[in-house]
Amino acid sequence: MTMMDPASRQESCDPGHTAGAFATGYVRLADRAVLISDVRKHPDRYTSLFGRARSEVGHGVCLCRTDETVRLVIRCRVGRYHLATWPAGGHQHAPGCSWYRSPSSMSGRSAYAEAISTTDTGTAIRLSTPLTVRGAAADKPAARRAESGVVQTARRSMGLLALLHFLWESARLNVWQPRGIPRDWRTCWTLLDEQAGDCRVNQQPLTEALWIVPPFQREHSDRINTGWERFLGALVNVGRVRRRGLVIGEIRDIEKTQYGERIRLAHQRAPLYLSTKLMDRVRRSYPSAFSELATRSGRRQVVLCLVERSPRGYPTIVDLAAMLTNSSYLPADSSHEAEIADALVAAGRAFIKPLHYDGTEVFPDFVLIDDDPETYVEVWGVRGRESYENRKRAKQAFYRAAGRALLEWDVRGPMPPLTRD
Repeated sequence: MTMMDPASRQESCDPGHTAGAFATGYVRLADRAVLISDVRKHPDRYTSLFGRARSEVGHGVCLCRTDETVRLVIRCRVGRYHLATWPAGGHQHAPGCSWYRSPSSMSGRSAYAEAISTTDTGTAIRLSTPLTVRGAAADKPAARRAESGVVQTARRSMGLLALLHFLWESARLNVWQPRGIPRDWRTCWTLLDEQAGDCRVNQQPLTEALWIVPPFQREHSDRINTGWERFLGALVNVGRVRRRGLVIGEIRDIEKTQYGERIRLAHQRAPLYLSTKLMDRVRRSYPSAFSELATRSGRRQVVLCLVERSPRGYPTIVDLAAMLTNSSYLPADSSHEAEIADALVAAGRAFIKPLHYDGTEVFPDFVLIDDDPETYVEVWGVRGRESYENRKRAKQAFYRAAGRALLEWDVRGPMPPLTRD
């Protein structure tokens, strides 16, 4: 449930940067090739063409590649057609395409086939924590995500961190293309909101269950505040039945209060409240996001909060997942990773950050997709731990055996050259 001026929203449609970056890109609908930027800005002009493509072909075709046919899903939402990435087909697009997504081999999503179901009508997500709680269950703490190191063989539902990673990855916010324009929260909002529109969580439209903090715009502040009050108003408590919601935002600061702690989110006036016990547990669960280095200039702390209203009506956090990012909102598992992500951006590299979701799959820290074949990036930041050194040697041996190009940075020394030869 979000609010923004529609005209402003149309200008921010390009994943990663601006709508104009793909002005020369085309998509084929039925028997016509049309500009991607036109289809996105003025979808109503192409209603009949969308209808023909859906009935005659069954899909659209992205023309980002000349060597293969890359299909696009045609969806209709509130009477308006739009295009979406074909299920499990995002990696088939050219890396610079706005529909490119991380390949399944570089995503924790592959372990959630039973929790995430995608069809031509949208994506259904099964969240491990219910959004409507009844009876005695309403008094129990939210289900916690799997502890690190515990391998789950069957993931029939996903926790908050997995949902945050899913949304970030679906919005292509773990992908960077060097187009010279910084990625800001406005871009993140636009892309996350676009993805939420195609999703349902626990059989509820995600747009109703989720508040993505809108970028502050003074001229729209009254509308944004009204949207927030409407979101809170839907979180009703009737007897022992509680309605919960989800909030995505960036932490501005955390303060202690008389009764616990208060989190202020960037771009939002209204704070969220939580107990000290929960905040202590969150800090232990996400040490990288809440370390002293994480608060340095340029580091960002993105959170997905499960919230409900207290008896006095205050928005109270029941559970929380946190994610450290660099200055461009690229996820990082440590401050050293955030540092090299900033350096890769500055070097003009195109790359992806594989996301683990709730799982324990082993991925490279980053993948440079402007090399052919791609280059893996590893940051070696832990010192003096035998288990880490053994894992490091095993990964290096695997890359050598697989013939993978590897760029390594041992943080005890200088960062290696990152620019392309």
